[in-house]
Amino acid sequence: MPVLTFASKDEIPEGLEDSAKQNGDKWEVNVVPKAKLDEFRDNNIALAEERDTLKATNTQLSGLIGEDADNFKTELEALRRTAQQVSDGKLKKSDDIEKEVDNRVKQMKEQLEAQLIEAENKNKTLTAEVHDGKKKYANTVVDRHITDAVLKEESGVNPSALPDILSRARSTFKVNEKGEVVAMKDENVVMYGSDGATPMTADEWVTTLKKAAPHFFKGNTGGGAGGSDGNNKYPNGMSQEEFQKLPAQQRLAFANQALKGKVA
Repeated sequence: MPVLTFASKDEIPEGLEDSAKQNGDKWEVNVVPKAKLDEFRDNNIALAEERDTLKATNTQLSGLIGEDADNFKTELEALRRTAQQVSDGKLKKSDDIEKEVDNRVKQMKEQLEAQLIEAENKNKTLTAEVHDGKKKYANTVVDRHITDAVLKEESGVNPSALPDILSRARSTFKVNEKGEVVAMKDENVVMYGSDGATPMTADEWVTTLKKAAPHFFKGNTGGGAGGSDGNNKYPNGMSQEEFQKLPAQQRLAFANQALKGKVA
């Protein structure tokens, strides 16, 4: 699993503190624990099985009632009334039997309709939970995939920018039915790489961020942030060494200020 290493606890980006563990004089963050990934998968499987069981029950009840629920209701009510009157010894005429059957059919149908409504509502809830579980699982897979690309030395990315990069990646990369992570322009259009024939890789996508978000990369704060005079790319006239000694959160804040200044 991808592990980020920080020289001190203060350098750990916001949102990753709870996962940090001290190892000697360093702090390590396991970005995507395997146990969490397994939990998502197991929950999705369990929810899908329960949903399928409910669908089977709905099919059985629908087969019993038929397509015309009102007609079934009438027949069931009549049968139930008749059965009760026979049991009570009250049936003496055909009219009495018919009325009793109608009453019994009505009662039975109401019970079955209530069961169908309850089953349908539970099925909707389970379907929503399955969808939510799949989304969380997909985000976890995408996070692992992009993190591997970001942590490569040749990527040039500042590790403190990882949370922002992952947020962007989740709107671009999707997990298909085969479990593959693919860059998509929308739900149906694949983003292709530089060769125009194969889907864009995570490494290629990270490279595109150099233009869109240069402050994510080492040695680049976006230029002129925090009072730079234009001849020094670090804020407040700091040297590169001084800037790198700042906590990761403060460096990222300077970078964001520089980017906002360019947009403005």
